[in-house]
Amino acid sequence: MKNIDSSTRKRRIFLGSALSLLIVATTAIQIQNSELANALIPVAQTPIDPPIDIPAEIDPPAVDTPPTDPITQKLLADGCNLNASPTATQHDLGTCKVLVIGDSLGQNLGYGLLGQLRNKPGLTVTMKAKASTGLSNAWFYNWHVNQAAFIKTYKPNLVIVLMGANDRQNFVVNGKIQTFGNLDWQKTYQSNVTRLASAATASGAYVLWVGLPIMKPYNYAKGETLIDQLIAAAVPKTTGAQYISLRELTADGSGKYQQSAIINGKYQVFRGGDGIHFSSVGQEVIATYTINKINRLFHVKLTPNISWYIKK
Repeated sequence: MKNIDSSTRKRRIFLGSALSLLIVATTAIQIQNSELANALIPVAQTPIDPPIDIPAEIDPPAVDTPPTDPITQKLLADGCNLNASPTATQHDLGTCKVLVIGDSLGQNLGYGLLGQLRNKPGLTVTMKAKASTGLSNAWFYNWHVNQAAFIKTYKPNLVIVLMGANDRQNFVVNGKIQTFGNLDWQKTYQSNVTRLASAATASGAYVLWVGLPIMKPYNYAKGETLIDQLIAAAVPKTTGAQYISLRELTADGSGKYQQSAIINGKYQVFRGGDGIHFSSVGQEVIATYTINKINRLFHVKLTPNISWYIKK
């Protein structure tokens, strides 16, 4: 009985030791599994402070300074407030000198301007338009030479041009005839327009080139329409020069030539009997129209003595 008890006791001791070892091993495995599970927790579940962005040093964007308009600079030095910049604000005129050149149509405009702008403080208007002249008959009257002389004498701040009524003539270039209207003639004519406008702007004056009105004589009118189109295309290519059209002003509701219209509340004749020039009333109409364009394009306040308007 003692032997059995001793053997049993030994087995119990052995089994107890084994059980203890098993418990230790199981605990170790549980600890390892717990550590593994913690290691497998998604990173997103762990709050992490966001990274701090440190901005790199960046040079400020370059600002383009618009070039100074040399014409405006000269005008300001003269005390004249004409300013063709689209962003300019309207000012009183200041002290300005205006030169009007051209042919007999230029004379029509010049006479109207002289009457409507007479006795305006600070304003001088000089009219030097000459009948029968143009840009295709320099043998008769050379506008390039004469404009240079007028600019030197009168030192205008604004040159107003209206011509073309006598330019349905051939050019002779290097001994060769360029027939009116052909491509060579058109290039030569536009070159003359650009040369005249550029000479004025180079002197420090703005240029306002007034286009040709609608004409009545059919064949003559076709040629004058071409000339006006060439002028309209060439003038804006010169910095400081602007073109304004007379065609809409002088047309009826259908866009055709009209001899008379309701002007200042009365039915009046405003074109000449030849269907080309203007009557005295017409001179006043185109003068008022031009003055209003000067105000809008050059941002000044210039009021005609008497305004004349066509009812449209």
